[in-house]
Amino acid sequence: MKLCMITTMTPSSENIRGTSALPYHLIKGGGLNGYGNVNGNLFEIYTFNNNGLSDEKIAEVEKELDVRIHKVPLPKWFLFVFKFRLLFVRLFLKYPLHHYVKLPQQYVDEIKAKEPDLIWVYGAEWSKVVNQFDGFRRIHTLPDSEALYYYRMLGQRFVTHDWKLFWRCAFMYPKFLALERDYSIDSSIHYHLVGEEDAKFMRMMNPGIQAYFIRHPHYEVRQHFVNDNVNANDNHIELQNAEVNVLTPKGMSEQSSLPIRKFHQPKIKVLIAGQYNYYMKQEADLLIEQICNVNVNDNGNLSAAQYENVGGEIVNVLKEHYVFTFLGKGWEKHVETMRQTGYEVEHITFAPDYIEEICKHDIQITPIVIGTGTKGKVLDALANGLLVIGTPYAMENIAVEHGVSCIVYLKPEEVIKILQDIPKNILKYEEMAADGQRQVLKHHDRKLIAKQLFGLR
Repeated sequence: MKLCMITTMTPSSENIRGTSALPYHLIKGGGLNGYGNVNGNLFEIYTFNNNGLSDEKIAEVEKELDVRIHKVPLPKWFLFVFKFRLLFVRLFLKYPLHHYVKLPQQYVDEIKAKEPDLIWVYGAEWSKVVNQFDGFRRIHTLPDSEALYYYRMLGQRFVTHDWKLFWRCAFMYPKFLALERDYSIDSSIHYHLVGEEDAKFMRMMNPGIQAYFIRHPHYEVRQHFVNDNVNANDNHIELQNAEVNVLTPKGMSEQSSLPIRKFHQPKIKVLIAGQYNYYMKQEADLLIEQICNVNVNDNGNLSAAQYENVGGEIVNVLKEHYVFTFLGKGWEKHVETMRQTGYEVEHITFAPDYIEEICKHDIQITPIVIGTGTKGKVLDALANGLLVIGTPYAMENIAVEHGVSCIVYLKPEEVIKILQDIPKNILKYEEMAADGQRQVLKHHDRKLIAKQLFGLR
């Protein structure tokens, strides 16, 4: 099979300055890679390299994926706009700025001369590039509906309270809505999204479009730290194609190559991962107030009176059974608040090996208040056997079920009740985490997802 990919950013095993990991793992899982017809396939990538990978890193990716990567220069007018900070021109454009970038004609002619069986375009704004290959079978991976994202943002209270953010969303929403409404409905073009509501929204806005929801693949699974002990032989083994078994109705696995992980003792390790930004801020603030049973002032500190009265039965139970870790930037305020309350808490701003770090924990709480598509950090945690407690936006588009393989909460008070219950029924929640892992390994397997994607016709 001959396949040519045209992408805004160069694929990489981890996200580097953008969502560059998704195409990498789809290529890795698809089994279609191979250059020079070594295995009957011919896979070439043409990249604008907007994520700025070095030539050395690109060569490394070529070797890992067994593909040929061509760097494509951005047009001079585009570079001029950014160099001289002329972004005000966007005010006069119907669509987002990147939409107006086209693939140089010499590359269009080069790709057409190869007569590929499939042209795969990655990036929501690159519909002009898609339309440069009329007559070819095409897949356009977005992977989210940006119009839906800004629509959801405009409905959030914290957005209306931040005038800069509000006007940014109000400015971008009609541009992306116009873009997605004008996507071609040609029968040879298939639009790929990793969000079910994203695909529905696009079909509603653009009737006749072939928009498909295909689950997001998980990236990497490690044999785990068990009570801080590492299996040195298996710690870096990927289990992308591991044979897994779904739980029986009683909740126990008949056969499984992945044993149920035991939570740490005497204290269960809880992780909150991700940057403290507007995706999490509103819900995280409410959650920490509940965990500490206090109201936090604007500086994130407790008054002397509050400090003397923090605690209570619920807080004491949580302090006895849990240690908390924040992984990501911006959490200093909440870390200090929890320390003042008496919690054992750690703050890691950056982990060189993200997967290794999350595997040191038992539970991940994900207080995401907004977003679209699939949340990669949630998928990473589930795939690696953590029990995930998250909001509906955190858990959407992932093949897990509340109360069976994860916990979905609507109010932060519900998280406190769950955390109180876990030490009393620890086996129940260990089995729930194990089922979450099995479901993700089964339904988000990158080989399965790639087969569904490249099989679109």
